[in-house]
Amino acid sequence: MAGFDYVIVGAGAAGAVLANRLTEDPEVRVALIEQGTDRNSQRAIVRIPLAMVTFMAPSLAWLGGPKFMQWLKTEPEPGLNGRRIALPRGKGTGGSTLVNGQIWIRGQREDFDGWRDLGNPGWGYDDLLPYFRRSERLVTLAEPDADRHLPAAAERAADRPAPELHGGDGPVTLAPMRSVTPLARLFHEAAARAGHRFNGDFNGPRQDGYGFYTFTQKRGERVTAESAYIDPVRDRPNLAILPERRVTRVLTRGRRAVGVAWRSRDGAEGETHGREVILSAGSFASPQLLMLSGIGDAAHLAEFGIEVVHHLPGVGRNLQDHLDVTLEYKAKTRAPYGGSWRALPRNALHLLDWLTRRRGLFSSTTAEGGAFLSTRGSGRPDIQLFFCTAMANTQNARGFGTHGFLMHVCELRPESRGSVRLKSRDPAEPPEVRYNFFQGGSGPEVLREGVRIARDIIGQPPFAPHTERELAPGPDVTDDAAIEDFVRDSVGTLFHPVGTCAIGTGADAVVDPGSFRVHGVEGLRVVDASLMPTVVSGNTLAATYCIAEKASDAIRGRTA
Repeated sequence: MAGFDYVIVGAGAAGAVLANRLTEDPEVRVALIEQGTDRNSQRAIVRIPLAMVTFMAPSLAWLGGPKFMQWLKTEPEPGLNGRRIALPRGKGTGGSTLVNGQIWIRGQREDFDGWRDLGNPGWGYDDLLPYFRRSERLVTLAEPDADRHLPAAAERAADRPAPELHGGDGPVTLAPMRSVTPLARLFHEAAARAGHRFNGDFNGPRQDGYGFYTFTQKRGERVTAESAYIDPVRDRPNLAILPERRVTRVLTRGRRAVGVAWRSRDGAEGETHGREVILSAGSFASPQLLMLSGIGDAAHLAEFGIEVVHHLPGVGRNLQDHLDVTLEYKAKTRAPYGGSWRALPRNALHLLDWLTRRRGLFSSTTAEGGAFLSTRGSGRPDIQLFFCTAMANTQNARGFGTHGFLMHVCELRPESRGSVRLKSRDPAEPPEVRYNFFQGGSGPEVLREGVRIARDIIGQPPFAPHTERELAPGPDVTDDAAIEDFVRDSVGTLFHPVGTCAIGTGADAVVDPGSFRVHGVEGLRVVDASLMPTVVSGNTLAATYCIAEKASDAIRGRTA
């Protein structure tokens, strides 16, 4: 298939949506180019929800997880005592949906209304709601008893998802976790005793409270962007999927994009031409490709001898992410999941349960409960809690042989702003990433208070029979200074980078909010999480799908 209408770079969440929606018109020819492998959604390590904890554990590399991962690191961060933070990203058709925690959170109404009020008409919550609904198939709407195994039945019955706020027939299946441990029930009891209120739908009219997360799962298996958007349409004759090709630059003629150059896994080089190029490579790779192609801050490009196609200083600026610290607890019972020898028979039964019924431990991501709370005591939540019923987690993939549990404390809207810049002209060289955490007026105060809130929940009577001791921060870490030191020494991100090709019309804006076109360059658009002018208050996947659904309409000249 030659002479494409659209060349999409990146087959993650956004690229998959675009490939699906744009090829609905049989006259439109689309090339989808991906650095990683294709046909990943049926691989066991992808399908099994629990397998996500293995992707970042070197000792479990033999299971095949590294095949779907690529790693970056920040530069030494002054606000974190010079530490460098690991930044994993997914690789392959499906992108980071192959390896993520599968939690579906839209964010707060104020997030999107804030985007609109920055000068981006059409980006308020009410404007975006049809696109959120279009992407979703919420199981509990079609099957009201799908969550009957979860505790807090009375609370859930009184706080059901509102049908007018959710989709029932979209590509992405959303479901409650198929199995939960007794500890998840204790988390709810403890949160209630600590004075917090139940929330049956974090994506409903309000976000605050504690409850259960909704997951991108279908009958106990992971739902990826590939399985949701690509597999149903991969045989369309107007869609060409080109895997295992690293795009090295956007080809331009004057200030018009005419295609991309790429290098295949075996070293062969080639070009794919199209009427338009759409970058959907994510918040690190999309700005890097723009800069390698001569689109960015002219002074920075000159450092590497790159000919300037268009001076666009905002490219790579405005980097944001969620900050996260983890409280760790050793258990004195085997109620939490764990890989100890004593738990081996139970874990074998869990595997059998998943193979036969798609239930049990292997249908869990271990993040079985959560909450959105305010460190100020009331008002808009500024922290997110993840209660994990095992010691192993993606921030610190250890403890597979230990019975314990974790509480992640995430700051939803950090004030720090970072950047993505080039290190070299070599496209294979990762870019220079700086978050500037706790710099420029931002500090650890929100996370410090979040640690106290999390400790208050774990310190409630329901956890007493199961808690042996706190491993991190540790019982001696109590005053403000000690907790802030713990935060600086251990904080990481939740791998939700956004903002480096922000929509807008000001001097630092990169992408037009109406057309998704890169300012000053014809035939070139960006559609991915890098468009977000500010990070949403929660996991970023749902908003990324929403952005791509909106973009597909804009590109086709339609409205929701």
